[in-house]
Amino acid sequence: MTAGEYWKRYLKDTGKSEDEAVYSGELIFEDSGFTGQTQLELVLSEKKTASFTPFDSFSINMERLPVAGEVYIVEGSDEKPRCIIEVTDVKIVPFDEIPWSLAQRDGEDDPLKDWHDKQKEFFMEEADLCGFEYSEHMNVVCEIFKLIYCRQSDILS
Repeated sequence: MTAGEYWKRYLKDTGKSEDEAVYSGELIFEDSGFTGQTQLELVLSEKKTASFTPFDSFSINMERLPVAGEVYIVEGSDEKPRCIIEVTDVKIVPFDEIPWSLAQRDGEDDPLKDWHDKQKEFFMEEADLCGFEYSEHMNVVCEIFKLIYCRQSDILS
């Protein structure tokens, strides 16, 4: 099923009109493989309700920042639609000031220090890829979202 077909099914199943439902695009958590699949499973189980991206990634890649109310189709690494999420809030916070209450929304049961160490590794890779300098004080875009649509068959396919 394509993203367009999935969106039409969402509209039909929820009774929303195209005018009232804002389609913001598709997204895949991380790139692919095991980590991306793990992230997707956390979203589907509603344990993961936030994502964290270095602010500089948006400006270097010339992407606009997300805003509350945007709705995305989340795809698996196979690019098949799996669910739909809605952004409920966006916070920009220095990396070293992200509180545990926000970090735990990433869905994993790591203590704050372990979460921070894993994010640091990811952010350092992102900095190398995109061409910005990693810093403990760099701003991070914290995108908070909720799962708004998923059918059991989407999880299993």
